[in-house]
Amino acid sequence: MPVAIGLGFNVDSNEPIDNRMVVADEAERLAIPWFNRYEGLIIYQQDTNVVHVITDPGDATTPATFTRITTSDVAIFPHTGSAIITGSLSVIGPTTITAPTSSIINPENHLFLIRTTDSDESKFVVNLEGVTVLGEFDTTPQPVRGGMFFSSSGDFYLGS
Repeated sequence: MPVAIGLGFNVDSNEPIDNRMVVADEAERLAIPWFNRYEGLIIYQQDTNVVHVITDPGDATTPATFTRITTSDVAIFPHTGSAIITGSLSVIGPTTITAPTSSIINPENHLFLIRTTDSDESKFVVNLEGVTVLGEFDTTPQPVRGGMFFSSSGDFYLGS
């Protein structure tokens, strides 16, 4: 049962006023008992320096649902490794693409690659040497003003 406080109070220590506000790691965050969870509880996780909020406290039989709080100041990138992005990606501002260092240049190593989703046909590649390579089309695509394509017969077309 909550206790009503009629007047404000001063905290005179450098400790959290509630032992649920700061946790050491994910295990400790997930172990907060159901009777101490409420929607809107904000928790700082020390090992990752990430702030979470409980969006669904669950009950005695279900775990709480946490949402990570992010701001524009939170460094989500640089990201290393592979990433799969579903939907769209907008890059605003100058962008640098750096290839992995490799002494062997082969079709698997490229700076930038566009290919069709239903096959492994490369349609546009910038290789490690910085050379732009257009993929070959077996059939002539729909004409597009300003478009360009390279046919498998070796012809280059530019739409006007």
